[in-house]
Amino acid sequence: MKFRIRLASAVLGVLALSGLGSAAGAYTPIVSGAIGAKYYSMGGPSSQLGQPLWNEYPVTGGAQQEFQGGIIFWSPVGGAHPLWGAIENKWYAGHEAGWPVRDEEPLGGGAIAQHFTNGTMYYTPQIGLHYIGAGIREAWWNKGGQTGVAGYPVSDEGYWYAGGAVQAFQGGTFYFTPQYGTRLLQGAIRWEYERSGGYFYLGRPVTDEYSANALTRAQRFEDGIIYWSNGRIWTERY
Repeated sequence: MKFRIRLASAVLGVLALSGLGSAAGAYTPIVSGAIGAKYYSMGGPSSQLGQPLWNEYPVTGGAQQEFQGGIIFWSPVGGAHPLWGAIENKWYAGHEAGWPVRDEEPLGGGAIAQHFTNGTMYYTPQIGLHYIGAGIREAWWNKGGQTGVAGYPVSDEGYWYAGGAVQAFQGGTFYFTPQYGTRLLQGAIRWEYERSGGYFYLGRPVTDEYSANALTRAQRFEDGIIYWSNGRIWTERY
């Protein structure tokens, strides 16, 4: 964000020195097409985006135009959508999210989300901003998303062993592996898995938590099963 603004100032300074920024020939960026339609639907210069800094220009797979308060991206996949503030900064920092496919969406309580081709960014005032990749996101949505058992993400997705991924949420941790998909560990079973050595003791999670019988919860891993019942937890290794 700061780099973009400094670069914009430098470009406008060059235009001024060249005479293109003078009163006789002021540089006025053009906002048109799909990006222009989005910009003016938001209120144009009076919106959070403010004035355009320069004309739209092509980028790989689409186009973008930068403004005082953010940027609008256009792609054939997602159409035209703005990015600004913390989400814009995180998008530039990581760039694995892909193209925006929706505008920011309010979720209540000051929380917001923005969806991209490869995942979603979620922000809450209490936890901050975190990115969920599409694989873990689908499993999280299937369990109710932010209103389900897992709640909001409290970390970004990280790499895990053997080509896997891991991400912590308020109510549990999702583990992804190519062999077994995305599995949620929560509560006492998550605590026992991590305490006992995790991947190095039990291997990768094979199932989600399930009912072994009317009084017992269990979760299966490559090298054993963790059981919980009436406050007691134990592991059976293969």
